[in-house]
Amino acid sequence: MEQYTDEQIIEGIFQSDRKVMDFIYERYYGKVESFIMGRGGNPEHVKDVFQEALMVIYQKIQDKGLKLTCAFSTYLLAVCKNIWMHDMRKIKYHLVEDSRLDTVSEEDMVDRELEEKLLALFEYHFKQLSKDCQKLLRLHFNKVSLADIQQIFGYSSEHYTSDRKYRCKQSLYNRIKKDPKYKEIVNDR
Repeated sequence: MEQYTDEQIIEGIFQSDRKVMDFIYERYYGKVESFIMGRGGNPEHVKDVFQEALMVIYQKIQDKGLKLTCAFSTYLLAVCKNIWMHDMRKIKYHLVEDSRLDTVSEEDMVDRELEEKLLALFEYHFKQLSKDCQKLLRLHFNKVSLADIQQIFGYSSEHYTSDRKYRCKQSLYNRIKKDPKYKEIVNDR
């Protein structure tokens, strides 16, 4: 396997160099997979997080020119971990599930009330998205593969499909975060 310096990797990402991208997948995908699978994720989560991390890194390179203060591998793993943790905090990656039907303490009631408010906010902003984004995210939440989503929408590549999914998720997330009700809900905790 060919070796690349961190600078060559950054340049390769910027240039969408297939050899560099293959190197990144071969070299680092397994580490990200171990991290996510060890925390309850599945192979689809791993793929989504890894692709989203590369998109984030590409955006940073494109926007400001990325200046690493650590090894690329460390940076990539940190971005993947942040995306994973962020996704897990956000609406529990899917709609909230509650299997606690027996005893309900006062704390459980507060948690349930908080979940219901967040879910209502999520549903409101979800409905504000374009019909395509809604459909794409529904498929994603139902764990439909990127390849199948690509086929359903007739997109040109999985990379474009991944980018589109990322943009829809970011749009939803930004709408929720900017809503004054979100700050009220979070501050009431």
